[in-house]
Amino acid sequence: MVEPKDMSCYEYYKACTEEYGEYYCQQHFGKFFTNTRIIADMDALAGYFRIELGLQPGDVYSVFMPNTVQSIVAFYALNKIGVIVNFIHPLLPTEVVEETVTSLHSKGIMVLDLLVKKHTEMINGLNIPVLVCHSSDYAFAAQKAVVGAGEAILKRAFPKLNKRDEYLKAVWRFRKSRVKNHCDCDKPAVYLNGGGTTGKSKTIKLSSRAINEIVFRMSKLDRIHVPGKEAEIIVLPLFHCFGLSVAMHMSMCNGVRLIPMMNFDAKLFNRLMRQYNVVGFVGIPVMFKKLMEEKHFDGPWLEHFRLGFCGGDDAQESMMNEFNRHIEKWGGVGRLRQGYGLTEVGSVCCVCTVDEYKPNSIGLPIDGVEMDIWDDDGNPMPVGEIGELVIAGPTIMQGYYTDDGHDGEGLSKDANGKLWVRSGDLGYRDADGFYFFTGRKKRVIIISGYNVYPSDIERRLCELSFVKEACCVKGFSKETGKPIIRLFVTYNDENGDREAYEKMMLDDIQQHFSKFSLPKEVVELKKMPETPLMKVDFMKLTQNSADEPVYQPPTEEDGGLLAMIS
Repeated sequence: MVEPKDMSCYEYYKACTEEYGEYYCQQHFGKFFTNTRIIADMDALAGYFRIELGLQPGDVYSVFMPNTVQSIVAFYALNKIGVIVNFIHPLLPTEVVEETVTSLHSKGIMVLDLLVKKHTEMINGLNIPVLVCHSSDYAFAAQKAVVGAGEAILKRAFPKLNKRDEYLKAVWRFRKSRVKNHCDCDKPAVYLNGGGTTGKSKTIKLSSRAINEIVFRMSKLDRIHVPGKEAEIIVLPLFHCFGLSVAMHMSMCNGVRLIPMMNFDAKLFNRLMRQYNVVGFVGIPVMFKKLMEEKHFDGPWLEHFRLGFCGGDDAQESMMNEFNRHIEKWGGVGRLRQGYGLTEVGSVCCVCTVDEYKPNSIGLPIDGVEMDIWDDDGNPMPVGEIGELVIAGPTIMQGYYTDDGHDGEGLSKDANGKLWVRSGDLGYRDADGFYFFTGRKKRVIIISGYNVYPSDIERRLCELSFVKEACCVKGFSKETGKPIIRLFVTYNDENGDREAYEKMMLDDIQQHFSKFSLPKEVVELKKMPETPLMKVDFMKLTQNSADEPVYQPPTEEDGGLLAMIS
């Protein structure tokens, strides 16, 4: 594969795919688009941003979109001219979207029509140019008639947007424009909102060089065999670094035919796998689990599966083994393996492969990336000792966003001047160099001076056949007010013996962990609260003081955008 050298993401995509000639690189509603067409759209949209909006290198532009062809085209178009892309989660509350756009001084916003009705007043109040995209933009003519009718209703339903333009009209107006590439690969390419290594939300600055290095190093694990003939479904959102760097940019650079999915739908996903020669996808554990629960998952189409990366959350070994048994049954050569990463290091920094693998391990550092285990004072820990996972290398962030533009915020420098990201996660390294994740540093619960690691308990309980999900958090005793371990759990069946289940879980914990790890309370939930990325939201379940109430599940679910775009 081409080495990134000093390229923008746009330049790297084109350089990697030049050898392939013309091939299908995108798919929408069953309609295929060649790389020639998509690159032409990128160049035209770059002309719109540069000539009509006057965007300059270093400016910020917000993309308030789910995964679509348009959001992918916009990323490369903006990257071509050196504009920083601020991806925004489409399910964020209006006030959070407004704060994100204004605090980063965004010069414009791109939005899907389905989002406009809810946010019209806020978007108009931003007083910046708005580029509206429609689901029908890349549809067949017959589909445009059907989808377009729904869009017409939408247009009547929400008030008129100020400073509004239409995506396709903008692209066609600048089809003949020739805007020069202008991107410093060491300047920020994207602003991504992450949890921060200390748990406080931060805006992370990633350069084109960091994103390209991830692609170059991860692509050594496997390359596409037949450009345009093999597909991957991109379901992880672009505001998530794993989705941007690995699911999208790596696939684009490898000549894959991408199928963007606006939100995860296991039934639809399985149908796409059956129809379109899908060779793999990047996801989080809950997605793979839900795929297997669909009745049509198991079948001969799994023989194509070759590329599977599971990250973003701690995966259960039993779940991955079950998934791999299905793949092996139909002759697929790929195996689902766990890895580890975070936005601050460009996504993936450590991964298990088919050939280099240990049960329950997050794997070995990828080529060119260094990892270590430190204590609180920054001293390396011995083999087998738990400490903080730290990462160095060409893929790490430039730092967290600051108003003064200072680089290096959130990075640690060692005695030799090397910059490291302190992950805020705990783990250890074994004698063979494999790393193991033991939990978030902020999730460690101290009971009577003893450290309890919730992830270890949760992983153990989820191996029990009747447990669907488990989450151990800090709570406080109603009687004494002292800290306790509280276990929230969901079960696989509705009619099982709850008293027997609880006894088996507590007996298992007593057998494998210290007495301080034993939950004092067990709370059954019908459904765990989730973060926007479908992880269990342990923060909602945690009591930070004895005065806080114990979590109460909502009485009604709000489908929100997910219901609208499914």
